Amino acid sequence: MHSLGSQFESLRSAIEPSQMRKQQAKKADDPVREHLETDESFAEYHENTFLYGSYKRRTAICDIKDVDLIVVTNFTTEDDPNDVLATLRDSLLEIYDNADLADQRRSIRVDRPFDDDTNSELTLDVVPAIYQSGDSGLLWVPDREKQQWVKSHPQGHIDCTSALNADSYQGKTFVRLTKMMKWWWQYQWERLQPSGENHKRKPKGFWIEVMCGQYADLDKESYPEQILALLENAFADFSDYRETGEMPELADPGMPGKTIKTSMDDDDFSVFLDVMETSLEDARAAVEAETELGAARSWRKLFGDKFPLTDGGSAKANLLRPPVVPGRGLTFPPRPIVPDKPEGFARAVRGL
Repeated sequence: MHSLGSQFESLRSAIEPSQMRKQQAKKADDPVREHLETDESFAEYHENTFLYGSYKRRTAICDIKDVDLIVVTNFTTEDDPNDVLATLRDSLLEIYDNADLADQRRSIRVDRPFDDDTNSELTLDVVPAIYQSGDSGLLWVPDREKQQWVKSHPQGHIDCTSALNADSYQGKTFVRLTKMMKWWWQYQWERLQPSGENHKRKPKGFWIEVMCGQYADLDKESYPEQILALLENAFADFSDYRETGEMPELADPGMPGKTIKTSMDDDDFSVFLDVMETSLEDARAAVEAETELGAARSWRKLFGDKFPLTDGGSAKANLLRPPVVPGRGLTFPPRPIVPDKPEGFARAVRGL
């Protein structure tokens, strides 16, 4: 097997958010945090604010498009969620123009959080919340469509990603694998889009991230083995859909017994499954390739031209066996046992 260590490092570097965008994301919440803590119309409700989302979990790739901010309040679930969102919006109007704010299902979106940087495309999603019990981290968040409060645990998602990463080699390869797989799906989705059309990508990045947490094999020694094992484990579960018609559900890493919600329909998941099957074939070909160049060409089918070709010289493996620390209390179900060489992966992407 060719590890192609330098090529994978180049891929990781190519999909990493720029330092400027990281700095913007880091400071995006400051004005909101400071305002809500002192605003006469909102300070009495404010208890805490914290960042969450892919930026906070360190799994963001490419341009960070939005930053998510949880605003914990002392409202109760007896309060109308739409009224709470309206109260938050009224307060934000004191620091942002009405044209900069947009009502979303569970948040108020700030389109231009930086007065001094009109070229920034970063947005800020501000979500009001209520602690379910004390400051346990379990939250209630509003849902406009359902007109009710729904359970959420963003801190649990952050903690789970951190725990998985700590269990991986040098305490960092799980996050790196997740970033590569998020890019894999973004690249594959963009590749399949008809010219001139721009459909919303489904599943979204968070679903891919949870999939990685549920099916990653932290025992594997290298990026090629990690990617192949993840695709094999996930596909072994997901392919049942073709017989049962039941879309798989991913366990919510923040709330035991709950599953991650998705807006995918049957057509969306069928395309995703076909792409996964084709990519699994390509990953196997890459791992079994007789030359480094052949392996690199197969990996480019998964990741596009951000994965560089090799000149055929030797590449030193830079990943050793990761220490696995059992008993972390994670909520993922046992990973399926996958045969070494399952058959039947010859289907191409349907209708594409």
